[in-house]
Amino acid sequence: MQNAQIEKGALRRLAGAVLASLALLMSAHPQTWNEQGDAGSLPETAQSTGAGALSAIQGTLQGYYDVDMYAITITDPANFSASVSSGFDSQLWLFDADGKGVSFGEDINGVQGGLDSSCIPAPGVYYIAVSWYPNAALGCDEGRIWNSSPWNQIRCPDGPERTSRVAGWARSGGTGEYSYTISLQGAASATPGDPADCPPMAAWDEFSDGGGDAGDLPETAQSLRAEPIVRITGDNAENDVDMYTIQIPDPSAFSAVVQSGFDSQLWLFDADGKGVSFGEDTSGVHGYLDSTCIPGPGIYYLAVSRYPNMAQGCGGGAIWQSTPWGEIRCPDGAESSSRVASWRGNVSAGGAYTIRLQGVVGATAGDPADCGGCQQHNGDVDNNGCVDDADLLSVLFGFGSSGGNLGRVDVNCDQVVDDADLLLVLFNFGSGC
Repeated sequence: MQNAQIEKGALRRLAGAVLASLALLMSAHPQTWNEQGDAGSLPETAQSTGAGALSAIQGTLQGYYDVDMYAITITDPANFSASVSSGFDSQLWLFDADGKGVSFGEDINGVQGGLDSSCIPAPGVYYIAVSWYPNAALGCDEGRIWNSSPWNQIRCPDGPERTSRVAGWARSGGTGEYSYTISLQGAASATPGDPADCPPMAAWDEFSDGGGDAGDLPETAQSLRAEPIVRITGDNAENDVDMYTIQIPDPSAFSAVVQSGFDSQLWLFDADGKGVSFGEDTSGVHGYLDSTCIPGPGIYYLAVSRYPNMAQGCGGGAIWQSTPWGEIRCPDGAESSSRVASWRGNVSAGGAYTIRLQGVVGATAGDPADCGGCQQHNGDVDNNGCVDDADLLSVLFGFGSSGGNLGRVDVNCDQVVDDADLLLVLFNFGSGC
């Protein structure tokens, strides 16, 4: 009986030793991690990769714009490599334990993503992410951590938000399932951490911050908080123009671009309400502005509208001509030197929009001088956008009148309604109709 108990104890010890040896062998032998469910796209939702050395990760992108992220340990940066094998144009991204960009590889092996030791500072926990081109990692202010090009090389972060942690991705949606394998060297498993969140975004919303619909002239423009602003969100209603007051401290660092579901226009006016620059179809079908035409630092008014709206001066003429599109233009219309006084356009509602900004600080709206005295115009006496019979009759009825308060029938503002005014109407007859 005693011998039997000794034998059982010996067997248990032997079994324990065998299991321990097997566990040690398994941990030393590189393993393949298979995605469990759908891996998240950020460090907070990244998938852990088990325990032990890691030779590969296998998974499936759930849709064209899905991103799968995994926690790994890079044990040997000098010999680290990662390469994708898939049936799609893949991208590989590497982030550090704080979620900040480390390296990015696209079209490294044909159309497949790949990484090596480039840009990796030391051993440690990292996050590796796989996506389908043309996704883009975005920082806390929704700018790119890496620029979209060049391809065919492994790059350290080089985008406008190169020092930010990853906070999102440029695209989402799509359907289908797309399998991939990430082959690894110099890597082991890891458990994701919880990097610090992004600070609150310096953004402005037309309604939650501005309290309602932004006006369409400097006098009714929304004032913005006196702090750096990187994004303005709002809603474009029927025949709507939304204007915001901004400060541009350094014109060379300024840019503004619209993201929306409609054909957008961007307009910039100075502190006196006079036109500075205009962009239409300068970023696809969206408005985009940069330092072009901006004379110096100061207070400006930024306006967004849906095509084909038109900024008009004090005389009812266009501050900018309607063409050409696709380029940022200084004022070039009949009233290029006038302050903005009204808008002309019959456009349907555009809906929600976002204006992404760089080099902008919020400012308080001023009160530019009103349109005063007689304002020369093109013969559109009733200011309805069309020079027609009604305008001709108005000048004929006022013909021969003189004085300093004749109104718009004194087309050329010489204080006499005469042949010169009549000729201006006749010369522009049909314009705008």
